[in-house]
Amino acid sequence: MLLQRAFVQILRYPLLILCPIILDLIAYLLGEALVGFIGTSSLSYRLILEMGLPSVSHLINIPLLPNQLQFMNIPGVPTIGWAAVVLMLLLMTFAQGGYIGILRQASSGEPASIRGFIREGKVYWIRFIFLYLMIMFAKTAVTTLLVMLFQGIGLFLSLLVFIVLRILFIYLEFTIVVNRSQLDAALRRSREYFKQSRMKTMLLVFCLFVASGLLSTLIHQLWSPYAILAGIVFGAYVVSVIQLALMMVLSQVRAQLESE
Repeated sequence: MLLQRAFVQILRYPLLILCPIILDLIAYLLGEALVGFIGTSSLSYRLILEMGLPSVSHLINIPLLPNQLQFMNIPGVPTIGWAAVVLMLLLMTFAQGGYIGILRQASSGEPASIRGFIREGKVYWIRFIFLYLMIMFAKTAVTTLLVMLFQGIGLFLSLLVFIVLRILFIYLEFTIVVNRSQLDAALRRSREYFKQSRMKTMLLVFCLFVASGLLSTLIHQLWSPYAILAGIVFGAYVVSVIQLALMMVLSQVRAQLESE
């Protein structure tokens, strides 16, 4: 089974776990310095829709880490918080290419190195900046339009639209790096990869949703600095394993299409 292979294989590629842990720890320390620890225990959860570099910020509903723009919505954040947010977003965008590059290497058993990680980051960070800007503007436009048309239910409809699109283009970020593609070509190709691996991909997406939902619920229930730190470690490991399994599926589909 792919997940079993991924659980074993990932131990040979510690960068896949260490990279998101280190970046999240930096972001957590910056957030502590700027606003401290806020929030209380609650019955809440989030499902991971982001692909590529994992972060505990994808699992929590309170933006404690300045690796997302929502951090600046916290009351009392000093103006210098913008510098922390921009710094972390640039670091994560740079690391995205390197992280996905190592996923590709791990899926085929190729050796990986920090030098290769940095090289891939240099190549793709601009493309990922444009991708995330495009996604941000698209989310804003679609949500605004649906709320105007359907009022309160528009928020639910927009969430549904984003979930469906995320699944249909689940391999988008992977395709940019694996195929060395520009955004337009990656959009078309990633959709084809999903069509050719629908059942395997949907099973892994379901596992990702279940795992992220359980982790998120536990973090919110046990809300404390210790819960966040544990979430950083476990989230990096579990999400990386599932994404490695997805990369294995993608590698199989690419090989099949190239042989036809």
